[in-house]
Amino acid sequence: MAFSNNDGIVQISDDVLVTIVQTATLEIDGVHSINKTLANEIIGKFGKKSFKGISILNENNKLTININLTIKQDYKILDVAKNVQLKVKNAIENMTGLEIDKININVVSIWLNKNTDKKED
Repeated sequence: MAFSNNDGIVQISDDVLVTIVQTATLEIDGVHSINKTLANEIIGKFGKKSFKGISILNENNKLTININLTIKQDYKILDVAKNVQLKVKNAIENMTGLEIDKININVVSIWLNKNTDKKED
């Protein structure tokens, strides 16, 4: 992705931005995984970039980030989503200096830990 400023153009690899988003997201308690959806695969075939359940759009040097998540059972979805938004925003802004417009969280599934239902004899 290219970003312009008064001194010229700065290019940051899409992979770098995705890695920052992945790392920050997976550090949040309650997040099980980041998931690629069928919609992401279809969008990718039309030339728009989507990586591993994360898409990043640069419009006027402001980023819109979409993240598809699987949340662990027994966690409040809204709390986990808010924590992801805050962590990703801080990570991107601190590491790149770029401005975030929106961080959209799409909860695509809930991970059910089957071991919690078993009783030990």
